[in-house]
Amino acid sequence: MVTVHPLPVTDHCSLCPVLANNRQRIVHGYGDPRARVLLIGEAPGYLGADRTGTPFTGDRSGRRVQALLIRLGLSEESDPAVKAPRLRGVFISNVVRCNPPGNRNPTPAEVTNCAPFLRRELEAIRPAVVVTLGSFAAAWAFRELLHAELPAGIRTLHGRAWPAGDVTLLTLVHPARASNAQMAVAEQALRQLQDAWELPER
Repeated sequence: MVTVHPLPVTDHCSLCPVLANNRQRIVHGYGDPRARVLLIGEAPGYLGADRTGTPFTGDRSGRRVQALLIRLGLSEESDPAVKAPRLRGVFISNVVRCNPPGNRNPTPAEVTNCAPFLRRELEAIRPAVVVTLGSFAAAWAFRELLHAELPAGIRTLHGRAWPAGDVTLLTLVHPARASNAQMAVAEQALRQLQDAWELPER
């Protein structure tokens, strides 16, 4: 499966001056435009996507995510370190498109400014499963899909699935902060949802 972005995107955004001055590039979503699974992270990492231009590649978090996708059959690669992986049935994006200074957490204003990009991806892809990686992605998805605030911290919500209309939301700890045991829980939770993303093509 060729991995392309399904929507026209911009490489010239200055809504967040601090991010615009810090970033190496704007990192938009990447993957299979017919995906049944949408993975949402927090922001491009300084050592990862800010350099490669592809979400969850180039750093430890990226390798952990790509290795997970390989095991789940959502990637055509065998090496989790590939910088432009050929993804199958999955699309990966972030709440914020630019790397924050010092890899700090995104601010509420930055999340708000980037929300239209992520919302358009969600509407275009129409996934069956939305997987959030980290508290900022989980908070965005709860507001967007469930019209609610997070009921607890992300470590408490790790591995839990939430029905959201035609979508199932799965909340996970960010791979940068997840233990090996938590990554195993993440894989198990995703495998339990495989029937949802292996439906016949639309």
